[in-house]
Amino acid sequence: MRNLFALPVLLLVIMISGCATAPKEPDLPLELRQTLWETRYKELQRMDHWQLVGRLGLRVPGQSGSMSVEWLQNQQSFTVYLDGPLGQSLAKIESSELGILVEADGKRYQGSTPESLLYDLTGWQLPVSYLRFWVQGMPVPDIQQTSMQLDNQGQLSHLQQAGWTIDYLEYQSQSPVSLPGRIRVIKDDIQLTLVARRWQLK
Repeated sequence: MRNLFALPVLLLVIMISGCATAPKEPDLPLELRQTLWETRYKELQRMDHWQLVGRLGLRVPGQSGSMSVEWLQNQQSFTVYLDGPLGQSLAKIESSELGILVEADGKRYQGSTPESLLYDLTGWQLPVSYLRFWVQGMPVPDIQQTSMQLDNQGQLSHLQQAGWTIDYLEYQSQSPVSLPGRIRVIKDDIQLTLVARRWQLK
């Protein structure tokens, strides 16, 4: 009977040993990663017309949940659709010349900024205006207190801005530039997790 167990045990030991000794990809020199980032950043800046379909998880004090999200960005204008787990429409958020419009529960709400409107409706302080940049894998321009880390492809792996921490957990191959597949945004006891199912550049 010992022989029946010998082979699986031996294979397990080999697998564990292989995992333990697998070489880690060495980090590229910072200067090279920075050069890759500068090229990548120029491509991202040109990307001002896109569609993102995915899943958004939100955790705030005393409440958590997830929803489907469809984000349409056209230069500075945007429309965001949020749907519940069974496909029911939760909200439509869009920018206009008058500010921000939100349609939810058959009602329409208007505010000067998405942050102020969301806070009035929910009491949550979320960096809605910043998300447009973060979901693309780039920092918000002109924020002095910015700290960022780059991976070997010159992509953001970690970002800190305006008191928020953004971790880039996965990227998707796109043309002409890869885009985030999964990101996590955290500040204090608030956490957002975005999983991109599909990017479409227009």
